[in-house]
Amino acid sequence: MKLRILAFPVFFGLILTSCGEDSICDCIRASDELNAKYDELRTKALSNKGQKEVKELIKTKKAKCKEFEQMSGPEMMKRKASCK
Repeated sequence: MKLRILAFPVFFGLILTSCGEDSICDCIRASDELNAKYDELRTKALSNKGQKEVKELIKTKKAKCKEFEQMSGPEMMKRKASCK
């Protein structure tokens, strides 16, 4: 019984630490997608579909990057290097 009680926090901790790098990478990917959409729209007129796509990308980026808003630039670049 004690083994089960100890196993859960260890397992949960491993999950959290393994997700940390993925979440920063997800944030960076969402930012890159939004930037690519902005670049694409610079040369085109913004349609209703384009507006909806941009709004959706902004929501996605905000959700994925919320925990990294206060991170310094050098720290962000250091962690970005670990993303593929």
